[in-house]
Order: sequence, then C-alpha cells, then structure tokens
Amino acid sequence: MTRRLKAFLWLAVLALGLSPAGLQAHNKSLSFSNFIWAGESLSVSFTAPARDVTLLPNVQTSDTLSDALAAHVSQFLRLSQMNTPCKISVPFTKAPSGANYIRVTGRFRCFDASAAIRVENHAFFNLARSHVHFARFGLEGEAGQAEATEILFTATQRQHFIRANETGTLVDEMGFGEVFQNYFWLGVSHILTGYDHLAFVLCLLLVAPTRRRALWLVTGFTLGHSATLAMATLGWVVPNNQVVEALIGASIALVAAEPILTRGNLMARTGILAAVVLFIASGISLGSGSAFPLGAWAGLMLFCLSYGWLIDGPAALQRYAPTMTLAFGFIHGFGFAGLLTDIGLPSGHLVAGLFSFNLGVEFGQLLVLIPAFIFVPILIEELPSLSKYRLRWRDIAASGLTAFGLYLFVSRALL
Repeated sequence: MTRRLKAFLWLAVLALGLSPAGLQAHNKSLSFSNFIWAGESLSVSFTAPARDVTLLPNVQTSDTLSDALAAHVSQFLRLSQMNTPCKISVPFTKAPSGANYIRVTGRFRCFDASAAIRVENHAFFNLARSHVHFARFGLEGEAGQAEATEILFTATQRQHFIRANETGTLVDEMGFGEVFQNYFWLGVSHILTGYDHLAFVLCLLLVAPTRRRALWLVTGFTLGHSATLAMATLGWVVPNNQVVEALIGASIALVAAEPILTRGNLMARTGILAAVVLFIASGISLGSGSAFPLGAWAGLMLFCLSYGWLIDGPAALQRYAPTMTLAFGFIHGFGFAGLLTDIGLPSGHLVAGLFSFNLGVEFGQLLVLIPAFIFVPILIEELPSLSKYRLRWRDIAASGLTAFGLYLFVSRALL
C-alpha cells in the first residue's frame, strides 16, 4: 500500500469518526392533516413529528407535547366561509398516533353545508421555512366513507379554497400557477437540504478533469434522476426505500474514492476487499434483524468485484464515468421521489406538479453548481499542496466525501 493511499485512508477514517451521529440527509419538517366535511361540521386530525413539536414556543408552558400541539393548531389553523370564521366546536385533544409522532383531533363548525371553505394553515411555517404540510380532504358519504382530495401547504402557499363539485367530490380550487409555484419551491428546498445529493454532485466535480467534462457528467446525472423521479412518483416503479437510501451513500463513497484508487491501480484489490467487508456486514445485518434484503447485499458484492476489475486505471475511469453517472442518477431519482411520493401530486395537475418539482430540483442544483464550478477548481488546484504529506487538496476533499458516503451507507443499511 502506497504512502498516499495510507494517508487517504487515515483521512477517511478521521472524517468518518467526526461525522455527527444524528445527521440525516432527508430530515424534513413535514406534518399531516385529515379533514372530513359533513354538512356544517369539519372533523380535523393533525399529526406532526414529536421532534418538531418540541420546538414550539409554548412547549415550556404546556403539560404535554399533545397540549402544546393542540394549542398551536388551534391558533394557527383557520377555516372560514365567505370571510366569516368557522368556530372550533370541539377543542383539539390528544389522539392515538404512530411512534415518534404527536396527533390531535378537533372539530370546526361553519354556517353553510355547501359554500367553499377557505383553509389557512400557518402551523410550523414560522418555525421552519422549509416545512411542508400535506392535507387530505374528504366529504363524508352515506356510509361514513370519504372520497379524499390531497393538497399541499408550504411557506409560500398557506391558503387553499375547498369546495364540493357537481358530483359531490371535494376539489381544490388552486390553479396551475399556484401548483407550479408550490411544487417548484418544494423541489428547490428538497435539493438544497438533501446533503447526500449535493455531496454526489461535488464528487462529480472531483472526478471530472475539466469543467466541460463535469458539465457532461452532471447532465447525465440529471437525465438519470429525472427518469426515475417520474417513474416512482407516478407509481410505475416501487423501490425499496432503505436500499435506495443506502445505495445513495455507497455511490458517494465510490465516486469520491475512484480518482485516488485508480491512480494507484488499486480498484481491483479494493473491490475484493469491499466484497469481503460487505459479506461480513450482511451477516451482521441478518443477525441484527435488519430489513436490508440479502439480495441487495449480494448485488453490491457482485458490483464491487466486477467494477473493481473493470476500472483498471484513470483512462477506464473517464471512459465509463458517463455511464456510471447515469446509473447512479437512476438511484438518486428514487431518493428524490421519496418526498413527492409521500406528499402526492395535486389531483387535476399531475403533470404540472411533477414537472415543476423536477424543475425546482434542477434549479436548486444549479444554485450549488454555479459557485462550485467557479471556486472548487481554485480551492483544490491553486492552493498550495501539503507537500510534507504528499497530499493534494483534491485528495483531502475526496477523503471527506468518501467518509461521508460510508457513514450514510452504514447508518442506512445496518441501523
């Protein structure tokens, strides 16, 4: 093992040891509600992550987190008809919820069983601008069932008008422009807070020898994740989310480490070592009861062995980089689709919602790429190298990204 590779591995271990244990790449602020409209009465169920409820200003003066959430929802969720407020007829109180979530239920009374209802939701948006609220509205039927329509609240779209159409189904009167704006900024927010996706884009800048080559690789990444984002969101493909998230971490580690390993012609040996480590990890996973499937472990081992032998030097790395970037883009696209799948697309505006969300992702990616194209080559090439240790800044950056990717893979596959 060369001195440079030893230094690279030590840097990776050091960076991995310093990785914050609580870091989550998709730790979104997301709440949910369910509205059932029955005549002049609307029953409301509001659910939020317990970690978000602990941030409420009134949590210190409330006996429980449920009390804090109930008071917050009562203050910041407002319903009205024809500019006349609907009154809370049944105060919000604690209701059963899933682990790590708090749920409260209550009831509003309006004065007209058919007039459109204006729903204003300001809950949590003043605490987190990136907060997203997903609401489901249903009209109670004769058998107590409800046909649901789904809408989205964001910091820039806190108001919706709900009415019953001619068939008796509730519809959202939000137009194309509002849908486009909401989902565009949702996509921007998603990419700017998706540290794993941004880390992968930075890895591509390290792999590419020129800015033009970097632009070519980023384009392939964009094509890949755009395709699978659409397929997953529309329900054509249903991926295993744990496998997708773990593979995103593995893709970061692999692409970041490749330039250093190929310089030392160590890809084949590293592939064998990685396959052995993955074999051991699969045994640990099986023994610990992890839900990570054995088929995924086997696929990763086969990939490491074959890819290690395929990339036998820097020339092979550059030759296969576009293909691999496209393939990794497919994986990241499933990750992008996670939030959009949870929230759903607006009924009647499926194409507009999907297109604007993807456009927002690309716009957010550009916000990072443009300054990175300018400053990253300067930082990693023009700053003086650490000649005493025979390290370049590019290698230091690659080491840190490799450690970050390994941390994400281990935490998502085994924990």
